[in-house]
Amino acid sequence: MTKKEPAFAFGRNWEEFAASSLNEERILIAQKHLLEFLELPDLRGRYFLDVGCGSGIHSLAAFRAGAKKILSFDVDPDSVRVTEKLKESCSNPASWQVLRGSILDDAFLAAIEPADIVYAWGSLHHTGEMWRAVQNTAKLLKPDGLLYLALYTTTSKSAYWLEIKRKYNRASSWGKHVIELGYAIRHTLRYHVLPHVLRFENPLKTISEYKQNRGMSYWTDVKDWLGGYPYEDAKIEEVLRFCRSKLNLELINIKTGESNTEYLFRKR
Repeated sequence: MTKKEPAFAFGRNWEEFAASSLNEERILIAQKHLLEFLELPDLRGRYFLDVGCGSGIHSLAAFRAGAKKILSFDVDPDSVRVTEKLKESCSNPASWQVLRGSILDDAFLAAIEPADIVYAWGSLHHTGEMWRAVQNTAKLLKPDGLLYLALYTTTSKSAYWLEIKRKYNRASSWGKHVIELGYAIRHTLRYHVLPHVLRFENPLKTISEYKQNRGMSYWTDVKDWLGGYPYEDAKIEEVLRFCRSKLNLELINIKTGESNTEYLFRKR
């Protein structure tokens, strides 16, 4: 990324999500998704590290799941602020710490205690140095720790989406709304609305039930997808090879999605 290319305001998007959409139902959905992929009944006795915490919803989910210690950090001050507000809503537990810092900052990372569960969902591919970010994240694992990653998957349209993200971030506020609406009409209509119509189902079912996807909001994720820059992606086999050969990790769970692939690794 060059200096002239604007990066997306991730934190502001998460602030809007927390203010308009975050509720108890979404928190429970996020907690359920987290525990199911980890294949754990709860997080009691475990230290949970949230790398690029965003809205803080999954740090809150970890708190609700009984984690004995939580550390959330993000490079974006707006994300730090919204996560702090979630912590405050839980009466500021001493077991939960929120910091501002970068996964690429070695001095910052040196002060972080290795964790039982390191969670980096959709954050490392926005750093501008994804592979270094993955490597640094793995260093934060305890010897028997679990690493939960979600990374963009390379497709035949990756270059196209990279250009769309650049165009979106250069656009005016009005221009961004036009791009968002165009995306929603083309993408959602083609891949989600029409299939429901053909099955005689509610054509807006995908949008109305979108919160089942980790507790997220449809429009928050549309903005995050279109604006998410810096942007990198990788083929699944590239991620597996890197984590096995470079980081000495073994895969214990994987789930493919529309743009992200979720990986769960354990140190070998």
